Amino acid sequence: MSMNEGIAVVTKVVSTSVRRAPEPTAVLTREDFNAGPISLDEIEPGLWLGNASAAADMGTLEKHTIRSILSIDSVPLPVHITDHPNLRVRHIQAADVPREDLIRHFEDSNRFIADSLAEGRHVLVHCYFGVSRSATIVIAYVMQKYRLNYEAAFQRVKAKRIFVMPNPGFVNQLKLYGRMAYRIDRTNERYKLFRLRLAGDNVRKAKRLPTECMDVVKTDPGVTQESPEPYVYRCRKCRRVVASRSNLLLHKPKSATLAQSPAKVGREPEATLEEEGTSDEAECDGQPQMNADGENVADHVTHVQTAMATGSSPSSGGGMNELAEQVRRSSISSEHSNRSSEKDTPMCNKIFFIEPLAWMTDIYRNTQGRLYCPKCTVKLGSFNWVMATKCPCGAEIYPAFYLVPSKTEYSTVVQNVQVTV
Repeated sequence: MSMNEGIAVVTKVVSTSVRRAPEPTAVLTREDFNAGPISLDEIEPGLWLGNASAAADMGTLEKHTIRSILSIDSVPLPVHITDHPNLRVRHIQAADVPREDLIRHFEDSNRFIADSLAEGRHVLVHCYFGVSRSATIVIAYVMQKYRLNYEAAFQRVKAKRIFVMPNPGFVNQLKLYGRMAYRIDRTNERYKLFRLRLAGDNVRKAKRLPTECMDVVKTDPGVTQESPEPYVYRCRKCRRVVASRSNLLLHKPKSATLAQSPAKVGREPEATLEEEGTSDEAECDGQPQMNADGENVADHVTHVQTAMATGSSPSSGGGMNELAEQVRRSSISSEHSNRSSEKDTPMCNKIFFIEPLAWMTDIYRNTQGRLYCPKCTVKLGSFNWVMATKCPCGAEIYPAFYLVPSKTEYSTVVQNVQVTV
C-alpha cells in the first residue's frame, strides 16, 4: 500500500487580484472645483456678471430668469447645466494669463450676448471668480455697444460689480479693440504685432511654429496674384519680389543716445541688428526727407516721374537707367516718410521689419536664423522668434523678421514699367 493512497488532495484557488482604486478621469469638469460662495451682479438689464458657483446653481439661474450662459473658463460647467433643455450655454476655453488670446472671441461673444438679449433671454457671463476673464468679455461688449474707450467701459462695469480687474494682458487687448473701432482688423499693425508675440511665445515653448499659429505667416508676394500690390520690395541682386508694402511693420525710433553699437542677431539675449549700408538712408528726425543733392524727396520724386512720363531727362542727366535709380532711392525714403506722416510721427527706416512670409522656409522649424532670397539665395536679413532684436535706432522688436536695406530695393509702378520696357 502506497503512502499516498487514501489521502485526498484538495486544491484551493486563492484569488490574487488586488482591488484597485478607480482611475481618475482624464477630463476635468466643474464638479472638481469649488469657486466659493455664489456671486453675481447685474451690469445692464438682463446682463449678469458672476462666478462659476452662480452659473452652476439652478436655483440662482431660475431666480434671475437666466436662460443663456457664456462660460469663459478652463473647464466646462457641470453636465446638469450644459445639457439642460431650457439653457443656452456657450463655452470659451481660456486661462487667466496675460498672453491668453481673448480678443479673437470678442466678436462672437458680443453677438451671443446681443442675440440672447434681443430674444428676451437674460445672460450670465462668468469665469471662475467673475473678476478677470468674464469681466473682459463684458467690458468688450459695453465698449462695442456704446462706442466707449476702455477706461469709460471699465468704470461703467465696475460701478455695478466692484471686484472687476482684468489682468494686464486683457487690458491691452481691450485697448487694442477700441483702437480697431470695435472689430478685428487683421491689417492693423498693432494687431499683427500682438499675434506675432503670441506666436513667439508658442515657438519658445515648442521650439517650432505650432499649427494654430500658422495664420501669422502671410502669403508669398512673389507668387503670381490676380491683384498684386503695386509697391513692393525686391532682392537687389535678382529682382525677385520678397515683400509688399502692406507687409511692413513700422516702429518709432528711440533716441540716438539709446542706440548701441551694431551687433549680429543672436549674440546677446537682446541682440542688436547689424547695420549694413544704411548710411545713405534718410534719418528718422521727423524733418522733410532730403536726397543727396539737398532736394526735398517729395518734390524730387514728382520731378523725376514727370520727366519719365514725358520722355525727357531730369536736370541731373544720365539716361533712363540713372533715372530709374533716382526714383528707387527717392522712393525708399518717401515711402517711410509718407506712411509715418499720417499720424505726424516719424517712423524708423533704418531696417525693414516685416511680417513672416511663406517663402521663409526656415521659420517653421527654427527659432532663429538667416533669411535668404528664394531665387538667388543671397542673404537678405535675419529672423528671431524668441529674443528681442534691437534696431540701430534703439527700438527693440519681438519677434523680429527683417530685411537689410542694402540687400533690397523698393519698387514702384513707375519703376516696374521702366524695367519692363
